[in-house]
Amino acid sequence: MGCGRHSSLTGINKGSLKVGLDHYEPYIQRSRHAGVHDHYVIGDARRLPFRTGSFDCAVATEILEHMEKKDGVEMIAEMERVARKKIILTTPNGFLPTAPGPEDNPDEEHLSGWTAGELEAMGFKVYGFSGPKGLWTIRNGRAVLRFVPRRPHLLSAVASDLAGLFVHNRPASAFQLFFVKELNG
Repeated sequence: MGCGRHSSLTGINKGSLKVGLDHYEPYIQRSRHAGVHDHYVIGDARRLPFRTGSFDCAVATEILEHMEKKDGVEMIAEMERVARKKIILTTPNGFLPTAPGPEDNPDEEHLSGWTAGELEAMGFKVYGFSGPKGLWTIRNGRAVLRFVPRRPHLLSAVASDLAGLFVHNRPASAFQLFFVKELNG
C-alpha cells in the first residue's frame, strides 16, 4: 500500500510478483520509473481493488500515520482480507506532528499516531527500530536526528542502526514501530 516517494520494497524478493497501490499518481509514476513493482494500481487502501486472498503478504510502510484512526483500521482490515499469510506495517511510535512533504501531495501530513499496544491488541507482533525516541526531533516539519555528527550520512546511519538494536525488543521506547501479523491462510 502506498508506493510513496521511496519504497522500502526496492530490491526485495526479486523473484516475487509485487503490486504497488497508491492514490497519488505522481508516486506511482516515480515507483514505475524506479522499477520497484511489477504492476501498479491507483486506488484507495481502505477499499482494495483485489480479490480476497490475492497476495501472500500485504505491506504498508509509513502509511497509517497519514490516515485518521478509523481509516487506518479500515486499511488493516482490507490488508487482512487480501493477504493469505502475513501483514507487515511500519509507522512512527505515537503521534509525530509533521508537515506535508516537499511535493504537491496534500496527504503527506500526519493525522494519527499508533502505539505498540494498539496493534498488539489487533494481533500484531511489534518490534522497534530507528533507535530511541529521544534521538529524534522535528525540524521544519520533518523528523531528523537530534544530534547530527560532522559526517552525517555515515555516522548517522551507524548510530541509528546500533540504537535500533537496543529498541528492537523494546518497541515502547523506539522511534518507529514494525508490526507483523501472521494469518491463518
